[in-house]
Amino acid sequence: MKSLGLVLTFVGLAIIAGCFFLTPPHELNPADSESGLKAAAAATYGGFIVFGVGIVMYISSLPFANEKK
Repeated sequence: MKSLGLVLTFVGLAIIAGCFFLTPPHELNPADSESGLKAAAAATYGGFIVFGVGIVMYISSLPFANEKK
């Protein structure tokens, strides 16, 4: 579960970075949600969701402080 959470976290970061760095300058803003179908906002927000799910999965697999296995 821990490694799956880390993989999802890195995939989410890759999606977010790809949306911000690979969107051509003549296209619409990646963070603009009111710009139509060519906007990368849906993929950017999807990347944030995947990143958040990965973080939650990773953190939930860690033991609590001072907890013995």
